[in-house]
Amino acid sequence: MCILLFVAALLLRLVGVDYGYFHGDERVNDAAKVLTGQIVPGQHFYPPFFTYLNAVALAGLFVIGSIAGWWEGVAGFRAQYFADPTLFYVTLRSVTASISALIVPLFFLTARHLKLDTPRALLVALFAMLFPLAVFMAHIAKGDTGLAAGLIGCFWAMLIRLQANRPVRWDIILGLCVVLTLSFKQSAVFVLGPLALGLLVMLIRAEGQKSALTSFLRVMVLVLILWPILNIGVILDFRNFLDFQRIQAVMSLSSESGNGLDGLTTLAKRAIEITFGMSPVMAVVALLTPVLLLRKECCLPQKPALLVIWLSLAIGTVATALMTGPRQPEHLWIGNFTGFLLLAGLVIADLTRADRRPATRIAAGLLLLAALGLSATGTTKTLQQALAKPIRQDVETYLVKNYSDRKIITSLHLDLPQMKEAQQAELDRWDRLARKYDTDLPEFSQERRIAHSAPDALYFVNLPGVMFGLENVDEDSQDYQVKAHAWPLQKEEWDLPYWLSRGFTVFTIQDFEYYAYSANPEIRRAFFQTLNRDCTLKHSFPAAKPLYLEREVRIFDCAGP
Repeated sequence: MCILLFVAALLLRLVGVDYGYFHGDERVNDAAKVLTGQIVPGQHFYPPFFTYLNAVALAGLFVIGSIAGWWEGVAGFRAQYFADPTLFYVTLRSVTASISALIVPLFFLTARHLKLDTPRALLVALFAMLFPLAVFMAHIAKGDTGLAAGLIGCFWAMLIRLQANRPVRWDIILGLCVVLTLSFKQSAVFVLGPLALGLLVMLIRAEGQKSALTSFLRVMVLVLILWPILNIGVILDFRNFLDFQRIQAVMSLSSESGNGLDGLTTLAKRAIEITFGMSPVMAVVALLTPVLLLRKECCLPQKPALLVIWLSLAIGTVATALMTGPRQPEHLWIGNFTGFLLLAGLVIADLTRADRRPATRIAAGLLLLAALGLSATGTTKTLQQALAKPIRQDVETYLVKNYSDRKIITSLHLDLPQMKEAQQAELDRWDRLARKYDTDLPEFSQERRIAHSAPDALYFVNLPGVMFGLENVDEDSQDYQVKAHAWPLQKEEWDLPYWLSRGFTVFTIQDFEYYAYSANPEIRRAFFQTLNRDCTLKHSFPAAKPLYLEREVRIFDCAGP
């Protein structure tokens, strides 16, 4: 049954895995570099274990491709990566989808361990199968999905450990789950910390202080030994890792005016979303889970452990919301929401038991149908957008037809051939900023350098951007060591005459309304508003897949008076 659930979940998550864009957080290049022996990643925002896991997948791709005749040796494999890396991205996304699919049998196993019969355990698993946020995140090769799967694994292992006849075995299994969870993303500590304290208290009450401490230390020793091994790149470059964690803190922690209630309000709005949340039905059930568990009629065993899991999730969720404020991207909550979804699914399934009052069973059945219906709606929307045609192709066709002889600034990544001089302008900018902030640039592969401009090449340069969370950092006043491509906004670049004086007259702008009228900082808003006032809007392309960061694209012509 578990294998069938895994396969079904995987097939669902592989729909539209090549959705037409490369996500900026997908570190395919770091995984490829591991195959050359470079185990220290270029960025240290998250532990490198996921990068190593992806490198193993790429090694498998190399073997399969070599057997199938897709390339000749290592040189051909490398050439394919630089010619068209789509297959490499799809491979890594398939790894993420596989990890995501593991959540479904873990839901089932947890439900069966808690004495739910097979049909009801399948209903619990169905919540994980159709969880829209999990299906969405399975399309992006990031460690957030691993965090979610790891947390569910920790909950499952902890529940079994508390009733195990062979505690040593389950101490080791629990320790492995903790190691893997923290190796995917270190923010798991906000949930695992309270969970560890709760587990220790329950073990002391059930087995005595000596046995409990021995068990606890067994898990901790395993974590302390294995985590550095699985994330050796951090150990070898620890100072750089700390520098990136300071940048991560600036990016993640709210610096906007307001109080902690802003974060809790945003969390509440996120929780009831159908696609990026738990849905209104499951969010309410998740909130009421302690009440439902403590009802005399609830037949789920291990209620104290389930309450500890809920409390750990609640503490970690509230703490994160208070720290981040309204800055809460969709991937932030996948681990927490998946945990709450498991608990909510368990209590709903318990309410449908045959020995319940008819009114209770009917109400639970309606809740079940409503929750699964909303999940199916969100998942359908997610997959429909994944399969939709990217508007980038239409934008590129329009630019080639109308502006092949003009200098173009674009905030939309283009797959068009770029002129050598345009690429050199971007490289010169990186060199200038690296010198300004006294930091090193990562190696730029020779295969990426344009030796000669193709006959149909366009002169386009990417509009300088900024990592999410660094937009309010002053370029001359940072409280962290600036790293390559984590530059603050440069004031001179957000002045329209700066670009006009360099011959750029066409601007391809993505998500104009947001950046012109909502997003901070003010200097960037002013730039887009000036663009709208002084230039001519020539064409607008509505987004076909906004869930996948595709936004409306507007093309402005500034060649006129």
